[in-house]
Amino acid sequence: MIDMKFNLFLIGKKRLLPKTTDLSFYNWETQRACLNPSPNFQVIAENTSGILFKSKRDRKIINVDPKASNPGDNSVRTPIETEMYTHVVIYDHITRRKN
Repeated sequence: MIDMKFNLFLIGKKRLLPKTTDLSFYNWETQRACLNPSPNFQVIAENTSGILFKSKRDRKIINVDPKASNPGDNSVRTPIETEMYTHVVIYDHITRRKN
């Protein structure tokens, strides 16, 4: 079930905007970058491919470069066309528990 607060974003009543507390945030006006690890992902910025995210659960790398042909193992990149935002991409990373 979708959280009712998130539903406001889905129906277009509220805009989803990046924050400095997100995994990766870049302010084009101030040239300020913020990289924040989460309980699920580590941010890797020292890479020639650009910013990468590493799953802490399965240690797989997710490449968020829009020019990359593949976002990584067990990951799917889905661009979303919308008039509400300039650029929207959803990355779905599947992890499986080892028995």
